[in-house]
Amino acid sequence: MIYLPTLALALLGAIQAVDAASPGCGKAPPSSGTKSMTVNGKQRQYILQLPANYDRNKAHRVVIGYHWRDGSMNDVANGGFYGLRSLAGDSTIFVAPNGLNAGWANNGGEDITFTDQVVALLKNDLCVNEGEFFATGWSYGGAMSHSVACSRPNVFKAVSVIAGAQLSGCSGGTTPVAYLGIHGAADNVLGISMGRQLRDKWLQTNGCTSKNAPDPSAGQQNHIKTTYTCSRAPVTWIGHGGGHVPDPTGSNGVKFAPGETWSFFNAAVSSGGGSNPGTPATTLTTVTTSPGSQPTQGNPGTNCSPQWGQCGGQGWSGPTCCSQGTCKYSNDWYSQCT
Repeated sequence: MIYLPTLALALLGAIQAVDAASPGCGKAPPSSGTKSMTVNGKQRQYILQLPANYDRNKAHRVVIGYHWRDGSMNDVANGGFYGLRSLAGDSTIFVAPNGLNAGWANNGGEDITFTDQVVALLKNDLCVNEGEFFATGWSYGGAMSHSVACSRPNVFKAVSVIAGAQLSGCSGGTTPVAYLGIHGAADNVLGISMGRQLRDKWLQTNGCTSKNAPDPSAGQQNHIKTTYTCSRAPVTWIGHGGGHVPDPTGSNGVKFAPGETWSFFNAAVSSGGGSNPGTPATTLTTVTTSPGSQPTQGNPGTNCSPQWGQCGGQGWSGPTCCSQGTCKYSNDWYSQCT
């Protein structure tokens, strides 16, 4: 027997899923590769990367990866979009835009306009989930990710800023967006104080309770994760002992940024972008799902991860069961419901 409250919740979920699907659902997709468009009279380029098994009738997540100063869209694509592509399976469409003069000065908001046009094309031409747009980047790319969070909070669900600073502007910035900041204590290009400045801005915007956030000393192979208690949208800060790098090495020699970024994006979706439970700042612990192991799968009424959500891995303290599909091991710090 199906109880009416259960049926009502299921129908509500189906309606929300339909509402989130873009006008591009059902259309024949464009191919992956380098694309061009004109923005304010200037030729701009970006790389579009579709999943290997793109489904035109399934609403996909979108991750936009901004490159660093003197980098390019090719660098981001060749690097697996900051290591996230290997974690995404067939759930995600990736985009790597190319900056002007190999950077993101965002003069007159032109890089925000570029992003707007890319987003509009993605929604019109592809089947995307309009509630699951994310941005990430390192250095200048981190600054641009911060900028789109300020300017387009109704587009981007969450951002992950790696060694960023206030370089690309912050038009608006009064609407909450889930924010993850990652920065090195030994950063001699954009000092860690610049990363803390961005973090503190989002602590205020997102209604977070202030707390001590210790960082490792410069040169330590360690990372410390601080999760804040916030009333409007989550903020997490991870300090490490390394320098100005996109793929910092933390505790136990682990390259932690991709796994932490992907976990944060998943949590932003599952929490609806609202508050996240505060926990004391602590060195990350390991919760690993090993190859061949099979966590308990979800039952109606249990708090399990959604399809494509995380269900295990280093630093993961969330559910290890799946509301849909099974929990599949990807690596020691990430398992996903597929």
